[in-house]
Amino acid sequence: MRKLQIAIWAAALVATGSLQAQQRGTLAFGGAVLNQDGVLAGEMAQMSQPQALGTARSMALGGAFTSLGADLASMSINPAGLGMYRRNEFSLTPLLSVAHGQTQGAPSWVGNNKTRFAFANVGVALNVFESPASPLTSLTLGIGMNRIADFNTRYSFSSESRYDPSKPDQLMPTIADVFGQQLGQDGIFPDDKGNLGYNWNPWYWPAILGYNGYLISDVGGQWVPDCIGRNASVVHSMDVVSQGSINEFAVSMGANFNNVVYVGATIGIRSVYKKVGMTYQEEYGYFDANGHATPAVDKNGTPLNAQLDYMSLYQESKIDGSGVDFKLGVIVRPVAGLRVGVAFHTPTYYWLDRSYRADIESHLINNKTEDDQYNFDSTPRQDDIGGNSWDFVSPSRLLFGASYTFGNLAIVSVDYEREWYNGIRVKNVPEGADFHPEAYKAEFKNNYKGTNTLRAGVEVRPLPIFAVRLGGGYTDSMFKDRQQYYNSPSVYESYYITGGLGINLGRNTVLDVAYQNVTEKQTPYELFFSKYQNGGEMKTYSGLYDTKQTRHYISMTLGFRF
Repeated sequence: MRKLQIAIWAAALVATGSLQAQQRGTLAFGGAVLNQDGVLAGEMAQMSQPQALGTARSMALGGAFTSLGADLASMSINPAGLGMYRRNEFSLTPLLSVAHGQTQGAPSWVGNNKTRFAFANVGVALNVFESPASPLTSLTLGIGMNRIADFNTRYSFSSESRYDPSKPDQLMPTIADVFGQQLGQDGIFPDDKGNLGYNWNPWYWPAILGYNGYLISDVGGQWVPDCIGRNASVVHSMDVVSQGSINEFAVSMGANFNNVVYVGATIGIRSVYKKVGMTYQEEYGYFDANGHATPAVDKNGTPLNAQLDYMSLYQESKIDGSGVDFKLGVIVRPVAGLRVGVAFHTPTYYWLDRSYRADIESHLINNKTEDDQYNFDSTPRQDDIGGNSWDFVSPSRLLFGASYTFGNLAIVSVDYEREWYNGIRVKNVPEGADFHPEAYKAEFKNNYKGTNTLRAGVEVRPLPIFAVRLGGGYTDSMFKDRQQYYNSPSVYESYYITGGLGINLGRNTVLDVAYQNVTEKQTPYELFFSKYQNGGEMKTYSGLYDTKQTRHYISMTLGFRF
């Protein structure tokens, strides 16, 4: 069974291409702990995934708003809905998000929850023209902000690779092995004074930190983890904290023609901020078959003069940038009660500045003197800014929707959306980056596909001043083969359920509340690995991890009509 798993993993690595594993010699390297020096295809896809956020009413109806209108969320969904406004409106939507990460088969390490308060919507709709006697019945200008994506998550876990004394040749995996293989394959060694600086590509910086943290040593021109016993049991611990969002600042115009046809357009300016802090720790223990402590030894069974107790590697990346896109939409009322809507969102052109740094902490024990040595080292900061930035184009989106209004009693709305992730294109990468735009193009073309999203919502008004809402949505996989894994978890499937209430507080004031529960299934991933190229097996690998994200959103919209 284990050999079968290795074969599957190896085949998957071949399928993911050069963007998922650095390939320079016999071995290819990758994993979540090794891939923070650049922007991978999966990260670009994540920043292209919209979420059903906005006003509380739109959230409670599952985001099924392609054919609905008279709501400020229409600016980011179908701007034709602005044409349905009869009065001016100002609204404000605070949002509370609680995210929970859970890794299958691995207990939490330092916490799995992330709570954040923000604004999902702020905006105003102004009726700038009205003429009931003309074909152009009204024009409505919309200005506001809608939250497009939320990156606030956290997950952590620990797992143990237990050494079996009855199988002395079966060594437990450690990232030190991959660091040594990586540096050795590419001919990177310290100078004659034993110094190994950071004048190399940032791809090597974690491995260089490993050297400075005594994980590996240069012994006769060979990289060796000489302070980690051959009989080590290894506890792998991971903590990933992500924060940030994508907000869209929109200027929209919606037109109403005879209360039958509505058209609209939006120009959206997006603000992107994403910060990821990743801590990976290894603890080394030595036990005999009875669980009693035993000395750390080398391959010859000789006790080590010095041994590592633990290492902790921290990596931090920040993305700060902007994007621009356009939205066009139409809504038609062919018969009383029925609305049919279509909207097209152009690809978003993103300009992204990025920074990266890393540091290491380790504890070394001298077994002869019993002295402790705590080590710390930090890399410089890598800045990809200005013309030396990451630029890419997100997928285009096509939305269809239909809704039916049962007088003043109820509304039923259904949406379908198509989004083409295989059409993502990279326009610029920083000078000196390992990846070329053509490699990204091949990655998206070969491994990604279009996604299908269904949304639905129901609103019932038992009283003229009171509404009850339910909704939900589902998005299928963006991957051609979702069984293949990548260097970090990527969402391949998501679904959500929603609910909410609406209350008219007076003639001019409306209060809406909504709750949304989102489940995101993610691809399995390795912490670190090295593998032989051309379909070869793994040499060193951490094993697969499977993390699922659950998000809870609570929003409240206070709207004023005037």
